[in-house]
Amino acid sequence: MKSLRYGATMYMPALRTDLAEAGNGRKFPGLRAVVYCTEDSVREEDLPLALESLRGALSRLSERGICRFVRPRSPEALAAVLSMRGIGRVNGFVLPKADRASLPAYFRLLERHERFEIMPILETPSVFDLAELYRLRDYLASSPLRHRIAALRIGGLDLFSVLRLRRDINRSIYESPVGHVIDRLITVFKPAGLDLTAPGFEGLESPSVLAAELELDIGRGLFAKTAVHPCQVGIINSAYRPGPDELDVAAAILDPARPAVFRLHGRMCEKAVHTAWALETVERARLFGTADAKAPLGAAPYLPPSVSDN
Repeated sequence: MKSLRYGATMYMPALRTDLAEAGNGRKFPGLRAVVYCTEDSVREEDLPLALESLRGALSRLSERGICRFVRPRSPEALAAVLSMRGIGRVNGFVLPKADRASLPAYFRLLERHERFEIMPILETPSVFDLAELYRLRDYLASSPLRHRIAALRIGGLDLFSVLRLRRDINRSIYESPVGHVIDRLITVFKPAGLDLTAPGFEGLESPSVLAAELELDIGRGLFAKTAVHPCQVGIINSAYRPGPDELDVAAAILDPARPAVFRLHGRMCEKAVHTAWALETVERARLFGTADAKAPLGAAPYLPPSVSDN
């Protein structure tokens, strides 16, 4: 599951002057992935400046750092970015407004650059059309670039915009009209082997709601989540740490000496159906550590200035 390693992922407008510092892992402690954005966070007239800022940042990226992605505004912007010196220091591209009409132009450009991962964003009106979702699933599953699709990102803000709504930050997204759409995306794409990531949470002063939403994300198998502010990074990453009982059960399921079916911690365990979960749980522990039963979820989050302050 490639999306696991992205954990808390933050978008940064490409106009910012600290793109390289963030991508090198020095700006926001705990951040797992950064997306340099030239799309919605940049005005159309500022796109040339954003691309020039990104060009400068690429030259300052170290060989090692956190996961780095670029969100191009258009196929034309993607072509410009692909020609930049240092583009090999990013992991891949987040493709906006992804549907069967927009993706072919992006994919044609990326076919010639095999090293890059791809994360399309599901955020257009077509997401509300079940028949179109199945057609998109079949298109992605049969694409020559299928093996490079790390995950599908769910664009929660845009989906609310399609409905002319703004989400209530006192409730999880699953208590909104978009909640059942997310569940449908899971049942359409995950059986085809296409993972999804969780949408961001706009509330900057509602950590308990974010924590509750993360539990619901995890219950749906969504393990990477957009952080809309650095104060959310610690809360998101700590939510992915499995507890001691979870790890005990996962280790037992993966133990070849155990029978095919057994009981542990008050639950029935069946290797044939629980092995995928067990492998994922062990990987979560490797990437994020394990939960301390005495520590509150997301204790001591990092609280730097807002990402829009400079």
